[in-house]
Amino acid sequence: MQHIDEIKSLETEELFKMSKAVTAEIERRTKGAKGRAPKKTGSMPKGQVPPQLRKPRKWVEYVLADARKNGWSSYTVYQARKNKETGEKEEEEIEMPGSETNEDGVHVFEGSITEKAPKGKMFIQKDAMSLSKQYWTVKTQTGSRQDLYEAFDEAYEDDTESVASASSDTVVVRMTAAEKAKEKERLKEEKVKEKERLKEEKAAEKKRLAEEKAAEKKREKEASGKQAAKPTMTKVKAAISEPSEPKEPAKAAVAAVSTPVKKEPKKVPAAPKKKKEEWTCPNDGMVHEWTHDGTIYLRNADGEIWENDDGELGAWVGQWDAKKKEIDTNATEPQFE
Repeated sequence: MQHIDEIKSLETEELFKMSKAVTAEIERRTKGAKGRAPKKTGSMPKGQVPPQLRKPRKWVEYVLADARKNGWSSYTVYQARKNKETGEKEEEEIEMPGSETNEDGVHVFEGSITEKAPKGKMFIQKDAMSLSKQYWTVKTQTGSRQDLYEAFDEAYEDDTESVASASSDTVVVRMTAAEKAKEKERLKEEKVKEKERLKEEKAAEKKRLAEEKAAEKKREKEASGKQAAKPTMTKVKAAISEPSEPKEPAKAAVAAVSTPVKKEPKKVPAAPKKKKEEWTCPNDGMVHEWTHDGTIYLRNADGEIWENDDGELGAWVGQWDAKKKEIDTNATEPQFE
């Protein structure tokens, strides 16, 4: 309490200095007490085998040494897998061949000596793990080589045993090593085929989009292009105008006006034969009245002739032949858009 009263009596500047000194002293005293947190480690030091696994591992090594020295008979490998189609958990049973000796006298898998592998396939640790389970399983006390396990058990000093467990809800699939290799090749081929199928689908979709784009571009081009105009179908009206100077015969024929025309072709009195001037009309995309052999037709500047249906375009007649001075009725009727 005395120190507190003294602190309260200090000036502000002195109080700051004291606070800094107290903080530094606290850090100095607690620094030695601080230490690193102990590093977490596993249940066993690195590189050491747990006691419960020592004997099973030694048993596998014992089987490996025996197989390489004395050979082995055909045995079954059990391998878990998942069915890709059904998703069901399965267990493969692969029949492995027995042993034979190569040219060096080494025990290898029967049938494994080929041109590419003249020494054959040797027996390795992985194979020994499967064979050791068939030779003897401690949990079920069953196997084909109890004698071999008893010899191993007598030689082994540590009596720690491991308990192996297997799932009872799996589906067993039995096959030989050759069948397993064939199955692996089949899955590889299916993967390649699936890749090719996806590639073909992608190419077909790309081609379809390109064709649609080209067709759309063609439609736009046709829509923006110039189209031929169809002759205007209008009634020929009678000309009503003030008296004027007489028109020349050629000019009078050009004018697209006359008296109303009846539906039936009209007959006009035959005029004295004299040299006639070639009939013409403006190239305005329209048809005009034209008389030939006493019949009034509708004709345009291209010499295309139709019947005069009361001033409207009637049935197709033909094409005017200027050289023969006659109508070619076999000419094809023009088509207008």
